[in-house]
Amino acid sequence: MNMLPTSLRLSILLPLLSLAACGGSSSSSPGPEEPAAGLLKQVSAPAELEASIKTALTTVTAVSTDVLASAGGAAEPAPAPGNFTGTYTQEQNVDEFDVVRYDGEHLYVAPRRFYHCCFAAMEVPADGAVNTGSPAVASIRMLETDPAGASATLAGTIPLDENVSVQGMYVDGNRLFALTAELFYGTYGDGWSSLAIWAPEILGFHIYDITDKAAPVQEVDVTIDGAFVDSRRIGNVVYILSRYAPNVEGLFYSPQTAADQAHNQALLANLTLDDLLPKITIDGVEQTLVDPENCYVSNDERIPDYPVITSITAVPIDNPEGFVNTCYNDEVYGVYVSENAIYFPQILGFELPDVFTRIHKFGLSGTSVSYSGSADVEGQVWVGGQQDFRMSEYNGDLRVLSSRFDRNRTDSVDHLLYILRESPTAAALDIVSSLPNAANPEPIGKPNEHLYGVRFLGDRAYAVTFLQIDPLYVFDLADPADPRIAGTLEVTGFSDFLHPVTDELLLGLGAAAAGGVKLELFDISDLSAPLSRGAVTIGDQNNYSEARWNRHAFTYQADVAGVDRFTVPTTTYSEIDGQFQFETSLNLFEIHDKLTPPLASLLPVGQLKPPVTSEYGFADRNRAFLHDDTIYYVLEDDVWSAFWLSPTMVNGPF
Repeated sequence: MNMLPTSLRLSILLPLLSLAACGGSSSSSPGPEEPAAGLLKQVSAPAELEASIKTALTTVTAVSTDVLASAGGAAEPAPAPGNFTGTYTQEQNVDEFDVVRYDGEHLYVAPRRFYHCCFAAMEVPADGAVNTGSPAVASIRMLETDPAGASATLAGTIPLDENVSVQGMYVDGNRLFALTAELFYGTYGDGWSSLAIWAPEILGFHIYDITDKAAPVQEVDVTIDGAFVDSRRIGNVVYILSRYAPNVEGLFYSPQTAADQAHNQALLANLTLDDLLPKITIDGVEQTLVDPENCYVSNDERIPDYPVITSITAVPIDNPEGFVNTCYNDEVYGVYVSENAIYFPQILGFELPDVFTRIHKFGLSGTSVSYSGSADVEGQVWVGGQQDFRMSEYNGDLRVLSSRFDRNRTDSVDHLLYILRESPTAAALDIVSSLPNAANPEPIGKPNEHLYGVRFLGDRAYAVTFLQIDPLYVFDLADPADPRIAGTLEVTGFSDFLHPVTDELLLGLGAAAAGGVKLELFDISDLSAPLSRGAVTIGDQNNYSEARWNRHAFTYQADVAGVDRFTVPTTTYSEIDGQFQFETSLNLFEIHDKLTPPLASLLPVGQLKPPVTSEYGFADRNRAFLHDDTIYYVLEDDVWSAFWLSPTMVNGPF
C-alpha cells in the first residue's frame, strides 16, 4: 500500500486525531521482539476508538506521493449414545457450525450457498437479472431418519429470506440456530485475505423452535453489521466472530488528487463514533453492537492497514438480548478456539524473511471475553491447509507451529515450534520454549519442504512435511520447557489431515506421490520409532477429497474395543467429448485390531456412489453420518443412504 511521507501524513492526521502516537504502518513493522506488555490496550474513552478508526480510514485513503507529484490486500467428539456420529470438531467440548447437522433423529440440511448478488466489486445489472444458480427462496430441510431401514422422510422446512445464504447451524434439542449472510464474498473465514473496503455486509443469527418440525417457529431474529468470519459454541454460549469496515458515503477510497484527500479529511472530521460502528438488530430493535470501552486498540505505533473492527459477540442461547461484544480495531488472519480462549493471529511485516505472526489471546468465561496478552513469533501460522490445527492449547499453554520463508533457494522455508504461556506479571504471552534450539538443533523438515498435516494431542504433536517424500515428525512436549523431536518416519506422499485413532495409532489423509488420495495408518506406540501399518490409495491424479482441507467432510465412528469405521469423500474428474465430468463417491474404511498396534490394519470396505454427475465442478459440501450400520451421505442438497455392509444398494435422494 502506498503511504504518504511521514511529515505530510502527520499534517493531515493531527487536526483530526487525538492519538499521540501514529507511527508507521505494518508494511514497515520490525521483526519479532521480546513480547512487550500489552500489545493491545483497552480503550480508555470512546474518543480513542474513534481516533483509531479514523486513523486507519485516513491511511487507507491516502494519495500516494506519485499521485500528489502529478496533481492528478477434536478431536472428534465421542459418539453420542446409540453410536451415531455428529460434526467433526478440532477440540472436545467446542462445537463448530456446519451446513449439515445430525442429532441421531433428524438431519438438518441447509441449502447450498448461492451467489445471488453481488461481490463487492460487482454492479447490479440494470435489468436486475441475476443468475443465482439456485432458487431465490430456499429452505433448511429437516429429515426424520430411520436407521433400521436406511431411509429418511421430510419432517419440515424452515424458509429463508431471499438473498440469504446459510453459513452454518447449531442444533440443541428442540432449538436450531442458523448463521446467515446476505451478501456473499465466499466464506471469509476460509480465505483470510486482507479486508479492504467491502460493500455493506449483514450477518444473521436466527433461533427457531423446532419442537413441531412441521411448523417451526422463529423465536429470535438477530442481524449484525459486518462480514461473518467464524463461530463456535461452548456450553450455553455461541461466539460469533465478525469483521466490520465502515462504509462511509461520499468518501473517496481511491483519491486521485490532493483535493480528493482534503474532501476526505473534511468528511471524516464531521463523523461521530456512532457513525463508524456496527449495529445489531434484535427482533427489529437496533442498537450499537460495540461498547467502545470494551474494545482494544494497538498499544504500539502500528497503524492498521484497513479500518477494520474485529468483533467477538458472545450470545447466550437462552437470552440473546444479553449478548456481550468485545472488539479490537485491527484485522486478523485466522482464528483458533479452545475451550477457554480465542486466539487471533496477525501476519505482520511484508519483506522476507522478516515476516512474523502476532498472536492475541482472549480468555473465555461464558459471555465474558477478556484480553489476556499477546506475543510475536517468527514465521507465518496461517499458510495453507486447515490452519487452526497449527495452534493448540494444553494445560494453559499455547503450542504453535509456524513457517518462516526466505529467499534462499537452497532452503527457502523453516518450521518453528513455540510454546507460549500467559505472563504472571503483564498482559503478555511469554515464550516458554521453541524448536529448533541450541540443545535440540535438528530442523523440522528437510530443505524446501513445506508443512502439511499438523495435530497436537495432549503432550505430543505430529507434523508432516513434504517435498518428494513424507517425513512424519513426532514431538514430545511433556516438558514444555524442553520440547524435542522424538522420532521421524519417511514414507512416500504426504498427509494433510491427521486423526487420532488411539494414543498409539494415528490416521493420515492426504495425497500419494504419484497422485490420488492416500490414507495411511501410523503406529506411534514408540515415539522414537513411528511405523506405518499400511496405506491405501484411491484413484490417480484426477482424484481429490474435500476432507483434506475441510474436517467436516471426514466422519469417524469409534468402537470401544471392536472395529472402527470412517468415511472419506473423493471426487474424480474426467474429460468426455470436450466436457469435464465430476463424480463424487463416499469411500468406506475400517480399522481392525486398534488395541494391538502391531496387528492393526486399515481396510477398504467399499463405496457409496450416488448416481449423479456434474459438469459444473466438484461438490464442495460432502457430509456423512454413521448411525449404527447405516450411512447417511449428504452431497450438495441431496441425502443418500445405504447399509454399511451393502453400500452399493443406494437409497435416495431424500
